[in-house]
Amino acid sequence: MSTKNCNPLNSVYCNLKVKLAGNLNEKDLAGLYSCTLCNECHTADFNRGAREMAISRSLVAPHVSTIGKNIREKGNPYGITGKRAGSGKCETILFRGCTSTYKAPEILAAVENLLGKKGIQYGTIDGETCCGNVLFNLGDKASGTEVVKANIAKFKAAGVRKIITVCPGCYASFNKYYKGQDGFNPEIVLAVDLLGGMTVNGDFAIQDPCHGKEKSGVVRSLLPGSSNKSVSPCCGAGAGVMSHDRLLAEAKAQKAFEGKPAKVVTYCPFCYSSLKAVKQGEVTDIYILMDRQGQMA
Repeated sequence: MSTKNCNPLNSVYCNLKVKLAGNLNEKDLAGLYSCTLCNECHTADFNRGAREMAISRSLVAPHVSTIGKNIREKGNPYGITGKRAGSGKCETILFRGCTSTYKAPEILAAVENLLGKKGIQYGTIDGETCCGNVLFNLGDKASGTEVVKANIAKFKAAGVRKIITVCPGCYASFNKYYKGQDGFNPEIVLAVDLLGGMTVNGDFAIQDPCHGKEKSGVVRSLLPGSSNKSVSPCCGAGAGVMSHDRLLAEAKAQKAFEGKPAKVVTYCPFCYSSLKAVKQGEVTDIYILMDRQGQMA
């Protein structure tokens, strides 16, 4: 099923209906989840709240159930089998993230190369699992909280005090749901912040992700020839929409290339995967670009 467009009123309608009638039908749930929570319409928090209310009444959309099951059983929302080996106890870790590990390993490889070039010492956590951000966005707050608690226990056992993330979604999740919980208060760093002093010259159009928009100035300093305006308010894949309504996700992704002759650069593995799915040759990621062409300023 595809709506092709997000409708902010769906969350309002579903919120009222679940309160008054205590139920939502299949069409209601489909509409409730046809939103990436990009917050362009300023209803993201309201929509997230409507999802939480629906799940609290055991009104769970099929894709939400599948993603939760995949994270519980496989440690990632994609349901891919594979154990991510770690390096043992370490104060500073690189949190690799699910998308860059399983869907865009070229991004992860580039980040590791760049950190090596910068002489930054880090380790990795053994058996790394999802940060839980997608669960909170889907409204499954209980499952998300379980993931946070399990990860914090793992981080504390490894002596983690600083977390470098590849994905802005993980970055946002650690800052919002982890810091200050159960005495865990690590320093959270998005990897792009560690690339200061490097630049790539050229004409680029930048796709700012829904999470980590505060890093937009940092990214533009690395690409001095880029436009200041973000390519699109949303890549189309966030908050489970890629799993729920691929046609809607692709329609929103296509908008990122409208009237943009320059190559699109992302700094989010999820944006990269979404945009690459519709225009493979016209998108790259900041880490891949910096690893291949970056020069000291």
